[in-house]
This record gives sequence, structure tokens and C-alpha cells, in this order.
Amino acid sequence: MHPYEMKTLMRERGHDFVVRLKGGSVYDTVERLLRDGLIESVETSKEGKRPERTVYAITGAGRDELTAWMADLLSKPVNEYPQFTSALAFIVLLADVEKVISLLKLRIAALEAEIAGGDSMLRSMTEQEIPRIFGIELEYTQAMRRAELEWVRQFIDELKGGDLWPDIAAMMALVEAQAARAKEEASRTEH
Repeated sequence: MHPYEMKTLMRERGHDFVVRLKGGSVYDTVERLLRDGLIESVETSKEGKRPERTVYAITGAGRDELTAWMADLLSKPVNEYPQFTSALAFIVLLADVEKVISLLKLRIAALEAEIAGGDSMLRSMTEQEIPRIFGIELEYTQAMRRAELEWVRQFIDELKGGDLWPDIAAMMALVEAQAARAKEEASRTEH
């Protein structure tokens, strides 16, 4: 395929939900794969006034690399640095538990909408008799969305309970304790 065809097919198959397809990212990737000998140019053609298009195919080395990469991705969990986790790490900076609860309720609504859309897509695939394996990434995404939805609901309940969110005095005590530990550590390293 040529890069434009690759990008179009990825969008048609919904792969743009699991792989970022920005501007020229497919073209950049194709150039890198070609440079590394993982794909090769098969033919170049020109139709009418359209720009010249180069068609690429995977090489034996490319197939070996793909197999090794997929084995690694499937077998080894990695930290993917999700944005929501980053937000949770700094959540107390908002300082207003009611604001946090309000924002989390917006997240719940968004998750519910995403789940409904994903369920609709999965039903459509079933109705079209598309083999389940071609939607397995969406099934996984749906499971993760449902787990997150349940967790966020429980988190809101805990926030409403009042025991989870620290008051100003507790925050100040924590900051002072951390400063004292840092000072103590610094004096130990100086000696």
C-alpha cells in the first residue's frame, strides 16, 4: 500500500482510536521503516493529476521485527503514563473537594457516553458478522472504561464521605514533615 491508503484503511478499521494518526505521522513512519529495511518500495505510479504514489511491502526483516514487537507488547505490562493518573497525582492542588466531585461527575458522563458508543459499535460488528477478533481491542477498551467508571463512582463516594480529602491543617503538617525530612537528608549527605 501507499501511505495515504494505509492511513485511510486504519481509519476505516477504527485503528485511529488506538494509534495516533497525526498529520504526516504515517509518512514519517513509512520513511523510518524504509530506512531501517523493514519495508521496501514495490512500485511507483501516477494517476492523472494526482501526486506520484509509492507502494510499499513488508520485508522479511520487517516481519521478524513485527513479530518480536507484538510478542513484547502482548507479554509485558508497561507504564503508559495515562493523563487521568497524572491528574489524580496532583488532585489536591484544586483545593476544593466539591469542584473535584463536579469534575469527576463530568468524567462519569463522558465515560458513560463512550461506553454506549463502544457497545453500539460492538453490536454493529456482531450484526455484520464481523469475526470477534477484529474488535477485540474495543472489547478491552470497554472493559477498561467500565472499570474506570466503577472506580470513579467509588472515589466520589469516598470524597463525599469526608475522610479522604485532607483539611488545610493536615496538608500543612504534611508539607512541614516533608521539609524536615529533606533538611535532615541534606545534612546527612553533607557529613
